[in-house]
Amino acid sequence: MAYVDQARAKNRNSAIIVVGAIHAVIGYGLIVGLAPGIFAPPAPTPFIGTQIPLPPVPPPPETDPPTNELTKPVTPPTYTPPSAQDLNRNPIEVDPARIFLPPFDRVIPAPAPVGPPKPFPSATTPGFTLVDVKPRGDPGGWVTTNDYRSSWINREMAGTAAFKVQVGTNGQAESCLITRSSGHDALDQATCDLIKKRARFEPAKNSKGEKVGGSYSSSVRWQLPG
Repeated sequence: MAYVDQARAKNRNSAIIVVGAIHAVIGYGLIVGLAPGIFAPPAPTPFIGTQIPLPPVPPPPETDPPTNELTKPVTPPTYTPPSAQDLNRNPIEVDPARIFLPPFDRVIPAPAPVGPPKPFPSATTPGFTLVDVKPRGDPGGWVTTNDYRSSWINREMAGTAAFKVQVGTNGQAESCLITRSSGHDALDQATCDLIKKRARFEPAKNSKGEKVGGSYSSSVRWQLPG
């Protein structure tokens, strides 16, 4: 039993010494950490990669406010024409002997000769109409006021119709054409119908005295009966 107690006492003393040493180290650390100026401050950590500092952006320079140059009047430069003294008094002389015309690649044919003019027809020319068509009797009887229809009178239709007829060798009108209208189709149609029905002519004759066809032109005035 005495040996066990002695061992415990020995262990207790060792523990006390260790605890005292630990407290001494902690106290020394506190004194050193709180003492200013004893240790130098740590050096700053160097920047790496994108951590490089950039200088501050300078402010934009001050400029004058823009001015509207379009509102300023622009005076065009004054044009001064050249005087007569500045003109060239020595024109360029051209030597006609040194002018060469290009050769023609084709031959231009000469104009065909013009023959003598055709003679005008005369009374001795065969087939020439010597006597024109003439009306037979009184042309005033071809169309009269009795030919007016009551419907035309009620509508007050009036006017002058000009016509042209082709006359055959028998002296009758073979065809009729209205060359100027009276303004009413009914009056124009009646004019041609009555002329072809009633008109008789002396046929035309040529230089040999033979009857030939011809034409006759005149007009009919349609006037309302009074």
